[in-house]
Amino acid sequence: MKNQAFFNSNCAVFAASMGNYKLAQGFISGIDGETEKRYYNDAIYNVANAMMERGDYDLALEKFRGLGDYSDSKDKCSECVQKKAKAYINDGDYRSASELLKDILFFEGSKELYQECQYRSAVEQIEKGEWLIGVKILWGIKDYRDSLSIAEKAMKENTGNSDLQSVVGSGNVIDPEIMEDYLILTENRSRLKDGSVAVGFFHTVGLKNDGTVLSCGNNEQSQCDTNSWKNVIQIAAGAYHTVGLLRDGTVIACGDNSFGQCDVSDWKNVVQIKATDYNTVGLLKDGTVLTCGFNQLTKAKGWSGIDRLCTGSYAVCGINRSGELMVTHPSCQMQGDFVDVDMSITYAIGLTYSGEVVYSSETPCKWKKAVGVYAGGDKVAVIDQRFKPSVYDRRKGAFSDLPNKKAVSIALGGTHFAVMYDDGSVYCTGSNDAGQCDTSGWNLN
Repeated sequence: MKNQAFFNSNCAVFAASMGNYKLAQGFISGIDGETEKRYYNDAIYNVANAMMERGDYDLALEKFRGLGDYSDSKDKCSECVQKKAKAYINDGDYRSASELLKDILFFEGSKELYQECQYRSAVEQIEKGEWLIGVKILWGIKDYRDSLSIAEKAMKENTGNSDLQSVVGSGNVIDPEIMEDYLILTENRSRLKDGSVAVGFFHTVGLKNDGTVLSCGNNEQSQCDTNSWKNVIQIAAGAYHTVGLLRDGTVIACGDNSFGQCDVSDWKNVVQIKATDYNTVGLLKDGTVLTCGFNQLTKAKGWSGIDRLCTGSYAVCGINRSGELMVTHPSCQMQGDFVDVDMSITYAIGLTYSGEVVYSSETPCKWKKAVGVYAGGDKVAVIDQRFKPSVYDRRKGAFSDLPNKKAVSIALGGTHFAVMYDDGSVYCTGSNDAGQCDTSGWNLN
């Protein structure tokens, strides 16, 4: 019997080394696991090794796990995971590799491989233009290779200074536990088109891919005089004025200027624009903020290190590069580390690094995850992880019936709102007394 078990064990390993796992299992089945346990376990162990050498890591891992404490099977499980991670690294899939490696950091060489994954992923993000994400990742491995110098260089090139402390504070602002969620969220958010559709009190504005701007609705204050605009990369709308960010970092505006909300002709190095009802707000490349219009929102003018702006009817929020929320109105204050926020008059909704939706007050719409959040008037909205839009009217207590297509942007107003879809169409609904919802013929692609 022992000779037969020995023969079956060797044949099983040979069959596995040739990739014939079915035949290998047949030989293993011919060994009595009770009376010839050593040969039986040896056969499984060696077959698992053969599978691992052939690159069939999942099959090998299943068999090693089944052996429990036999020999060094637990270490072999870690070796299997590590080799699978290396294969992902060779394919440039650093995210999948990191997910595997973070569970076996105790195993020899895994911590260094994990750091290498983070390093390469950070460099990749910087090369794609997502410099802030890259800097945050590099800070978490700042003692690995030249992570710190690369982070400082990226910071310098994009903000004019290399003060990493102002970006990441005293530690890694992204918990390693949610790093992969953050990268996935960022990748999904890159498909959104923030600043491509905007609504005022009685007008709607849409930005086309070619940099021109469409508008419809009330034009008594010339807020729809956008036909001649070119090279626009973002738009925003106040109550009765419209603003455009040009490719060269300058800003253009039209419409009501009774509070100086259109006095933007001397603005330069702007990377984002927003508008309240009677203000225009600009984020500069260096992380500082410009404002013009009603009361000029002086608190926001003193902010620095800002990465993203959002506005409500009379207030501004800023997300600094550490994810901290800055507000000009206390009703919009929320706790968390944010990648996005939006607000209405007295209500705000936020999106954390892991894609969790946060609210400034109780709301019946219990969205858990999203890639984009929006607020305006009595409404709040999200674009979820499948890019499905949802708009909830807090006053009516009901969801809006929307076209079943993938959305890339939402703009919420007091009496009407607009949803831009990835096919370039814009669905606009609500009050249409001035033709502000006449967007059925628009194609912004």
